Amino acid sequence: MWQDAVTISIAKDKCAGMRITRLRNKLLFSVVAISILMALASMFAVSLVIRQQHLDQSNTLLRKAAKIIDDSLAERKEQQLSASRRLAMQKNFGSSIWYLTQYAQSDVDREVLFNSYRKLVKDTYELGRLTKLSKTTIYDSAGNLVSFALLDGKHEMLGFVERFPTPLFQLAVLKEGEELSRQNLKAANSIAGLGLTFGTALPQQESVHYAVVDGLLAIESYVPIVGQVLEPNTDKQETKQLGLVVTVHTLDQAFIDQLSRLTDVKINVFTPQGFSVGNLANYQRPDWNSVQARETTEPASSMVFNEIKIGGTGFYQGLMSLYSEHHQVGTIVVLHSKEIVQKNTWQMIQTLGLIAVACLVFIFPVTWYFATSISHPLTTLSRIFRGVASNKQVTNLDEVLSQLEDEKNRHDELGDLTQSFIVMANAVKQKMVEIREMNASLEDKITQSTAQLRAAYIEMARLANTDELTGLYNRRAFFEIASLAHAQAKRSESELGFIMIDIDHFKSVNDRYGHPVGDEVLRRVAHCLAATARESDTVARYGGEEFAVLVPDTDLAAGVVLAERIREALRVIVLEVDDEIIRPTVSLGVACLRNEESLKQLCVRADAAMYLAKQSGRDRTMVSS
Repeated sequence: MWQDAVTISIAKDKCAGMRITRLRNKLLFSVVAISILMALASMFAVSLVIRQQHLDQSNTLLRKAAKIIDDSLAERKEQQLSASRRLAMQKNFGSSIWYLTQYAQSDVDREVLFNSYRKLVKDTYELGRLTKLSKTTIYDSAGNLVSFALLDGKHEMLGFVERFPTPLFQLAVLKEGEELSRQNLKAANSIAGLGLTFGTALPQQESVHYAVVDGLLAIESYVPIVGQVLEPNTDKQETKQLGLVVTVHTLDQAFIDQLSRLTDVKINVFTPQGFSVGNLANYQRPDWNSVQARETTEPASSMVFNEIKIGGTGFYQGLMSLYSEHHQVGTIVVLHSKEIVQKNTWQMIQTLGLIAVACLVFIFPVTWYFATSISHPLTTLSRIFRGVASNKQVTNLDEVLSQLEDEKNRHDELGDLTQSFIVMANAVKQKMVEIREMNASLEDKITQSTAQLRAAYIEMARLANTDELTGLYNRRAFFEIASLAHAQAKRSESELGFIMIDIDHFKSVNDRYGHPVGDEVLRRVAHCLAATARESDTVARYGGEEFAVLVPDTDLAAGVVLAERIREALRVIVLEVDDEIIRPTVSLGVACLRNEESLKQLCVRADAAMYLAKQSGRDRTMVSS
């Protein structure tokens, strides 16, 4: 009987132990399952928020890109029209065209005629070079082609049309520094993309508009040449139209690549006939799916957005339509890859997943330890309860009670039970303290990871606003700062100056010494500008070899003083390359904000003053009138 009682007691102990083990396992499983579900739910929610943020950022990026493109096109139009206007209004320019028209088929000295043609071709060529035009043509009052310059980035062809005894092109391809002479002229009956006549009646008003030229989308400008000539019938000086300046700037691959670098998006250009140029050559026609038709009077700055796939790659697309006299001439498409959004979202999800796994690695052993700590006192209490309930001595009770605190102060079953609860409470409290310490350690690690992510984000933002080569602000960041300064100047009615800087003969340095030397020149000029400018000024690389300085609270006179200080400071720059000394110089244009003037108008005036400095001999400062 005694052996049976012992056997039954042992069996009951085993059953109780199994129940406590199941309780512990359930507790472990519940904690792990809840942790996993919470981690997955958090990752899903955060991924949705991050994806929406990236979508909004893509939309904002496309809108900013469209604004930059629209501003660049408007600035290009203004520069092109202004340069053409300066040429048309140049002293004796119209008289030269009238002279050639009157005497080109007479017995006038042919050398005198050639010198007149050469001067006209030189002016035409310089306009094309300075304004970066692809085609510049001069027509007389009858619409006959007089001189031309074709500059496509690879070839520079220029010449004139000699009309005696029959119309014939006189064409030259000049090298750097070479002058036009009879020796380098070649006669040609025709030139691709160039006719002997204008084809229609000459426009009597100046204009700049979009057009399709030789299958490519281009900006075309007409500027009439007006002057006074002696009318043989009345023997009086009369003012009349003597000719026409026609300039064409093709939106070619170089121009698109420049815009793409400025906006950090892919750009394609289309004409009504099809693909013109672009960064994605396999995208030959705009995808108008899900895009509603618009009125033809809609301005070019408005955009329509949709999502497309090109070669299996997803893109967010913005469509900008370009109009000329309410007729659509072309379309500019800005594209932002969806893979970037998906990649950023996936990277964030991976980061969150690693954090969740790290949390589970910490939580599981803590939970196991905590569950074991709870189950052991419960086992002890269970054995004591069974002993009390059966009024029998519990097996190994002394060993069990030796694990409880202050057992010497308790001698009866009730005291043992009370002490067991006290021990269990103390154990739970101790484990909770340990858990809190572990949670604090985990939170510290999460805080460190968050700080690292924030630092990475700040570094990405810095790279987005900084020119990689010079370390100065890039054009996008500069215009954001300039916009705020312009608004502040308007509100406080304070002065705001703008200095445009261009390195003289920079293309020659690149062509002769290579781009590494050109990059070193840009870095040294940037360093000198940053050191010379005042602390309140903003210095940026405007693009290519151009720099810009925004000078708040500065009138025109002080701006000129600062510009001259910059020009003098840059004289100390000396580079020695292959035993040759390079001393770069700069041309500067200064403009000060006028009443009710926009930031773009201020930039245009400073840029025009800088180009005037170049035309006046370079290495000087000119002020916008």
